[in-house]
Amino acid sequence: MELNLAQLRTITLGALDIREEDGGFLFSRMTPEQTAAFIRADAEFALKCGATSGIRLDFYTDSPILALRWADAVITSARTFCYFDVLVDGVLTLHSGTMDCSKVSRGSFCLALPEGLHRVQIIFPTLTKLTIAAVSLADGSTVMPHRCAKRILLHGDSITQGYDALFPSACYAGLLAQHYDAEIVNQAIGGAFFDGDVVERVGDFDFAVVAYGTNDWDVLDAESFASGAAAFLKRFGEVYGDTPVFVILPIWRTDTHRTDTAGDFMACRDLIARLARAQGFHVVDDYHLLPHDTRLFSDGYLHPNDLGFAFYAQRLCQVIDETLSQ
Repeated sequence: MELNLAQLRTITLGALDIREEDGGFLFSRMTPEQTAAFIRADAEFALKCGATSGIRLDFYTDSPILALRWADAVITSARTFCYFDVLVDGVLTLHSGTMDCSKVSRGSFCLALPEGLHRVQIIFPTLTKLTIAAVSLADGSTVMPHRCAKRILLHGDSITQGYDALFPSACYAGLLAQHYDAEIVNQAIGGAFFDGDVVERVGDFDFAVVAYGTNDWDVLDAESFASGAAAFLKRFGEVYGDTPVFVILPIWRTDTHRTDTAGDFMACRDLIARLARAQGFHVVDDYHLLPHDTRLFSDGYLHPNDLGFAFYAQRLCQVIDETLSQ
């Protein structure tokens, strides 16, 4: 049986909206107003807003088989890979997709499931916009949604969106989801800056993570950096003042020795920290969130690879756990 829109809505996590069009289902992690705000900042963000970062199907089934077809894949950045991960009872069981969806824009997978009732998580591609053409189970199978223990909101740039984990379950957002048994609403956009216009209340959350600043330092002048960070954090405090907020300062990158137009890298980190604390936010002031080893970065200087994200998430979860337990 192919799951219909109503069934998909009950088992989808990380999407604010799902709609059915001729060819399948489209999943959205932004409101229309947020998408418009991102596009005002940069027209290229239109495609990135459509990426399925953080979205997953999460349910229990006794079906002996699981199948999924996807189509209309569109790359949203210089990265061309497009992969799904399937976890069965928390164990990575399938990694399926293509290294270049500009050449392979559609695909499918079929997985035999063990006998009995099992939890299945289908984690969607992080950096690709696509259509889910069909999700199929054996006729008459149970489809029961998983109820998460927590709900977490993420705002940030490329690192938070998931660049450059080949396995969507391996980016730090995916690892947070597993550690906290959480629904993740990932509203990060690669290349984004602090921008208060993109902040909109999209629900209630156990906590939120904000991680901007590395692009701001790399591109903006000092005045624009300071005003943009202040406006975003003030707006975030107004909208999510009842939610614990963790602000991650820009992590180590290989070129932090240079002084950019925004000024000294460490001084810019200090500015973000002061502004965040003024809003009552928790600051993750950890320059060593992951080891300073270029082998842990896909590009050798900025974006963690799958192994780099493992270090990143381990340390971040430790900091959040210690803070929340106080």
